[in-house]
Amino acid sequence: MPVVEETILIKRSPEEVFDFATDPANVPLFSSNLIEFEQTSDGPVGKGTTNRGVTKVAGRSIEWTSEITEFDRGQLWASRSVKSPMAWEIEVQYEDDDGDTLIRWRQETATFSGFFGKLADPLVTRMYSKDVKSNLEKLKELLEA
Repeated sequence: MPVVEETILIKRSPEEVFDFATDPANVPLFSSNLIEFEQTSDGPVGKGTTNRGVTKVAGRSIEWTSEITEFDRGQLWASRSVKSPMAWEIEVQYEDDDGDTLIRWRQETATFSGFFGKLADPLVTRMYSKDVKSNLEKLKELLEA
């Protein structure tokens, strides 16, 4: 199972970073590989919230629907695919670091099957890891401006 892990330190409190990063209106501002994104459930964002989107990975557009599985303000946000060509789970931890925020992003994705999967998984994982890193850097830039 391919895993993408990235970290970044942002000079804002965990609550500020969490609130900005989990607001559906802000997600497209720092997610360069996101083509479409919308909250599909009613009410405020929290555990059980569903979203729909299209992400571009390795030159391919992937349409998905997700559900938030964990939502602990300023500490943890987790999501999993509900409908997608490949299953995935994301966990984002927000840790206090002397008033700043250390973000730990971890995503597990189902592997491609067969011989092609053994060749494609490492390449796609490297490409997607660069996207995640770039998105976290953009989030930092927006919050520290």
